[in-house]
Amino acid sequence: MFEVLYIGSIFCALLTIYLLLFKENAIKSYSNYILSAILFLEIYFVIIYLLIYTSLINELPLLYKTAAPFNFLIAPLAYLYVKSVLFNKKGLSAIDFLHFLPFVFAIINYLPFFLIPIAEKKLIVQLTSDDISYAFRYQAGYLPEYVIFVFKIIQSILYLIVQWKLIVDFKKENKNIPIESQIKKVVKWLKIFSGIFTTILFGFFFMAFFFYVLPLDSYFEFINLVQSLLLSVSFFTLSTYILLNPAILDGLPFVKYRLQASSILNQQECRPFIVENFENEIALIEAYMKEQEVFLNPKITLTQVSAALEIPIKDLSYIINNHFELRFNDYINQYRVNYFSKMLADDYLSNYTIDSLIQKAGFSSKSTFHAAFKKIHHCTPSQYISNQKANC
Repeated sequence: MFEVLYIGSIFCALLTIYLLLFKENAIKSYSNYILSAILFLEIYFVIIYLLIYTSLINELPLLYKTAAPFNFLIAPLAYLYVKSVLFNKKGLSAIDFLHFLPFVFAIINYLPFFLIPIAEKKLIVQLTSDDISYAFRYQAGYLPEYVIFVFKIIQSILYLIVQWKLIVDFKKENKNIPIESQIKKVVKWLKIFSGIFTTILFGFFFMAFFFYVLPLDSYFEFINLVQSLLLSVSFFTLSTYILLNPAILDGLPFVKYRLQASSILNQQECRPFIVENFENEIALIEAYMKEQEVFLNPKITLTQVSAALEIPIKDLSYIINNHFELRFNDYINQYRVNYFSKMLADDYLSNYTIDSLIQKAGFSSKSTFHAAFKKIHHCTPSQYISNQKANC
C-alpha cells in the first residue's frame, strides 16, 4: 500500500514544485525555493528507498548510500523555510551556511564507501537487497551506522524545537489584526509542515528503539512496515497540502521587522510583525491599471507589475488574491473584458471584426477571451451583443 502512496506523493510533489517555481506568475520567493529543495530531496529519498525495496538497486549500485548525506539537509532546510516565511527573509546570510556543516561531515564520513571498487559495492548492495536490515549493520563510513542514526535524531530534535518556537512566538506577536485569516492559513500550514517532520522523527525513534534497544530480528519486517507507512503518509500529506490549499503560496503579507528586547545578553532582536495598512498599494495598483492600461499587453506578468510598482511580488499577489478576491490572470482579464465591452459600446464593430477587438483588448487567444467574458457577463459574447442591440 505504501508504495502506491509514495508514487502518488512523487507526482504531487513534482506538481507542487511546478506551482512554486515554473508556473506562469509563480512567486519565486526564497522560501519557495527552499520548499522546492525539500520536496526534491524527499523525492530522491523515496526513489532510492523504492529501488532498495524492489531490489532494482542491484542494477544501479552507484546510487546506494548517495541519499544518506542529504538526510542532514532536511532538518536545517525545514527550519530555514519556516524562518524565511515568518521573517520574510530574502536569502541566506553568512551564518546560515553553518547549518550545512553536518551535511559536509556526512559526505566526508561516507567517502570510504563511495570510493570502494564497484565489484565490492555490488556485493554490499546485493546483501542489502536480500536483507534490508543489513543496511543498519554494515558500517559504510568512518563512523558506525548507529552513531550516524543517533546524530540524525539529535539534529532533528534540536531543529524541531527551534522551529516550533518560531511558530509559537509569531502567533503571540500577531493577534487580533484585520488580515488575520491569511496569517491563520499560513501558520496552520507551517504547523502541519513542522508536524510532518515531527511524525517522521517519531518514526525514526520507533525504529531505533526496536532495532537498537530491543534487537529482535524476527520483528524487523513489521518494524520496517510501520515506519514505511509513517513516512509514506507524511510525505503524501506534505506533497498534497499546497495543491489543496494554494492560497498559502502567497505567504504572509507585509511582514516587516521591529526591534524588541531580547533575553540573550540584554540585546535587541528583530521580530516579525504584520503591517495592517495597505491602502496605498491598492491605490497604486488600480491607478497603474487604469492609467497605463498594461492589461492590453497579452504577455503582462505578475513579475512585471511588481517591478513597475516596486511592490514585492508576494505582497502584490496577496493584495490581488485577498482584496480584489481574484487570481492575477482573472484580475487582468477583468480589465480586458471591460475594455472589450467599452469598444462594443463605442460601436467599434462598425469598423473592426470581433477577432480584432479581442486582440486589441489584450487577449492572446479566443478561448481565453470566451472563458473570461462568460465568467464576468454570464453569457457568450454573441448573446451579449444581441442583448445590447435589443436594448437600443
